[in-house]
Amino acid sequence: MRQFALALTLLPLAACSTFSWQGQGANVTKEQQKLGIRDVTALSSSYETQAFFRGVRRANDGRNNAFGRDLMRIQDFIDRHIWNYDANDPYVNYPSNTTKGEHLGRFGLVTVMSLPPVDEFTNR
Repeated sequence: MRQFALALTLLPLAACSTFSWQGQGANVTKEQQKLGIRDVTALSSSYETQAFFRGVRRANDGRNNAFGRDLMRIQDFIDRHIWNYDANDPYVNYPSNTTKGEHLGRFGLVTVMSLPPVDEFTNR
C-alpha cells in the first residue's frame, strides 16, 4: 500500500516533466543566451503567464467598472427621487453663473423668511 501511495505521489511529477531541461535554454547556444535569445518553450511559457494575468486584470477592471456604474446609478436615483434632479433635464441644467454659496444663501433667506415669527413681523 505504501508503494501505491508513493507511486501516486510521484506520478504527477513525472507527468509534468519537471526533470527535464526543456524551457531552460537547452536548445540555445551560449552566444544566443548572451544576446538574450530564449528557446521556444521558455517564450511560450512566458506568453501564457502574461496572457493569464492579462485576463485576470481585465476581469478585475470589469468588476471595478461595474461597481463604479452601480454607485453612479445609486447617486442618480437619489438625485432624481430625493433632490428632484435629473442630469438630462434641460430646464434644470440651463447655464447659470449662480454659485453654490449663492444658492445656499437664497435657500437660507427663503427658509428664515417663512418661519412664523419672521413672517408675522414682515407682513404687518
